[in-house]
Amino acid sequence: MTMRASSSSSSNSSDSSDSSSTTSNRSSRLICLTMCFVFGCWIVTLAAFPTTHMLNYLNTSVLMNKSTSFGFSGVFSALLAGPLLLLVALALIYLQLSATNDTSKVGDKKKERGRRRVLFGTNPIVVRSWFGVLSSAEVLWIVAFIAIVIWMLANYMIHDFDEANRTISISKPSETLWGKKLKKTGFRLGFIGLVCLNLLFLPVSRGSVILRVLDIPFEHAIKYHVWLGNFVMTIFTLHGLSYCIAWFSEGCLIKLLDWKPYKVANFPGLIALLTGVTMWSTSIQWVRRKRFELFFYTHQLYILFIICVALHVGDFTFSAAFSGIFLFAFDRFLRFCQSRSTVEVLSTKLLPCGVFELVLAKPQGLKYHALSFVFLNVPRISSLQWHPYSVTSSPHDGNDRLKILVKPYGDWSLKLKDMVSQAVKPMPCPFSINVAVEGPYGHESDYFLWYESLILVAGGIGITPFIAILRDLLHRHQRQQPNLPRDLTLIWAVKKSKELQILNLVSPSSICPDYDMKLSLNVQLFVTQEEEEAEEAEADSVISHEHRITQTSGFKDVQYSSKKSCILSSLYNLEASKKPVSNLVGTGSVFWVGLSLIASFIGYIIVRSFLDHCYYSHGRVSWSLQGFFSVVSLVLGIVVFGGTVIALWKRSDDQIKVVDSESTQRLIDVDDDSTILANECGDHLVFPSDTHIGQRPNLKELFEMSTKQQRDSVSMGVLVCGPESLETSVAEVCRSLNSNHDKTHQVQFNYHSVSFDL
Repeated sequence: MTMRASSSSSSNSSDSSDSSSTTSNRSSRLICLTMCFVFGCWIVTLAAFPTTHMLNYLNTSVLMNKSTSFGFSGVFSALLAGPLLLLVALALIYLQLSATNDTSKVGDKKKERGRRRVLFGTNPIVVRSWFGVLSSAEVLWIVAFIAIVIWMLANYMIHDFDEANRTISISKPSETLWGKKLKKTGFRLGFIGLVCLNLLFLPVSRGSVILRVLDIPFEHAIKYHVWLGNFVMTIFTLHGLSYCIAWFSEGCLIKLLDWKPYKVANFPGLIALLTGVTMWSTSIQWVRRKRFELFFYTHQLYILFIICVALHVGDFTFSAAFSGIFLFAFDRFLRFCQSRSTVEVLSTKLLPCGVFELVLAKPQGLKYHALSFVFLNVPRISSLQWHPYSVTSSPHDGNDRLKILVKPYGDWSLKLKDMVSQAVKPMPCPFSINVAVEGPYGHESDYFLWYESLILVAGGIGITPFIAILRDLLHRHQRQQPNLPRDLTLIWAVKKSKELQILNLVSPSSICPDYDMKLSLNVQLFVTQEEEEAEEAEADSVISHEHRITQTSGFKDVQYSSKKSCILSSLYNLEASKKPVSNLVGTGSVFWVGLSLIASFIGYIIVRSFLDHCYYSHGRVSWSLQGFFSVVSLVLGIVVFGGTVIALWKRSDDQIKVVDSESTQRLIDVDDDSTILANECGDHLVFPSDTHIGQRPNLKELFEMSTKQQRDSVSMGVLVCGPESLETSVAEVCRSLNSNHDKTHQVQFNYHSVSFDL
């Protein structure tokens, strides 16, 4: 009877869980449909804006509400900014529902949906273009975006040119018909630029809930920001030139310095245009790569740009770009709050090739994925420089740590290497490296699990995200999770053979003892700038070491002394576990993020109403002052009201004890899997037979070899991380093989770029 009752209770509990999961899934689908409907309504509104009916409606709104602050600007904001804010609210609900779903039960369905949809989103059809590598979905969005802009501009010009022809007889004596049409065109270009300004700020909101729902990581969103930035600045430049040419022909170019109280202020617009052109000219690819500091510091002029735009157009036109600026400002403030808490490095490893690993303590509530990355700042080096690094640890490596690999390349990373080298010297007391962290950011899902087989192509330090994938797959196979990739091909090209030592940080057998029975792992290594024998390259990865362990004041130092050692030294700072990475990120608690956003928006309304009440009681307020009120209200709403909620969020997280005494003691006695070298377990990933010296990989040949190993038609995921030339080569091979209809095995190569480039 007891067993039957227990079984019945377990069955009822399972049925209840299934019912709850089904209800949550249905709610999630309903939210998705609602979001699609809202987005469609926003697109229809934009398309309807230049029509005669909409223009008449807006003119009527001006006459009816011109005496109130939230009258016409409120209508304008509801039409243009409102849909995006509503999408954010729906996205928060969706993410909260997704967090409560049992991912193990919906994983199979999600995987099947992913296999059907990735063909459209990951099939490269344009490889060598100004836009870079484009998938079918990206081409469709670009065409749709350009079509809407052309539609809006064409409709505006038809209406405005007709009006100019009818009113030219009553124009000013110096004004010509073509000059009037040119100014009308410039005015409409300015409005279209403001609408696009909404979209410009969304991709650079690193923790944006919209990016999370769409599963667009920041590393990809930055590419869209570059495209939009070039387009927006082109529109704004044409907007300014249209007026300059018309005024020059009329002999009144001095109007550029006008700043009239109840009209558009030209002088702030001139400053905004010059500021935007400065940012634009220093953001070209050559400057970003050769003079990154120049690009970074001039890009901070966006603050002046936003203020001058508000002074130039006033609040009702500025409201067209309100939602994008508001969401970006909130995300920026949240990142600022997170980065104020410095984190002590928990562990360091230094390899002979110069690459070093940093291990940071993290709270157990902070979630990340195998392809996540963080932004790192070291105050002792520079308080302003932030650099992105891929996370090389799997979420299954441990609930209390996060690992990154750093390859010294520029001045900043070389200085950080010097700090690590000093820390791991004998008797390194006290050992303390403080860093500030933003993130982790990245994909909302582990999309590499959608595929039956994986091909990972890396160049140089681009191996780091794939180390995380390899660790993650080994952990999942050890846990016997279903529907995992069974075949993995790793293609890695490096300049020097000593860089191959990085792979020794992965010990497959220590994670999954029988991994070779569960995962077919094929590693192909290419050393491009050496002519030595493969045996010599392999010798560098053989470890012969002796341990010297000392414990003083909570530190554990492990020295590997050898002419050919895989790790020069490794050091643990046990006290650093008390200072984990802050949980105040956009990928943190959906509840607190939503509450902070709501408080910030309500704060904006309250501050703006208070300022309007104070100034409107004294008479009419100038357009520039109204625009300035919008910026001040936005900042105070986020900092004061949203900041109060964020402070409560931080306080609640600080009360949670991150690492208890048992886990700290366990850290002293037993290291995690990543501290066990592959050579110590005998499971090498670097073999002479698979190491090709003085050669570059023949990608097409390697890809075709992987298809011959497939018995049935499969969907294969191809992930590339490396220089732009490598990404282009991989995309070309994927496109070529996908278009080959004579192939024996129907294998679909799905292209994914995981490279990060600012």
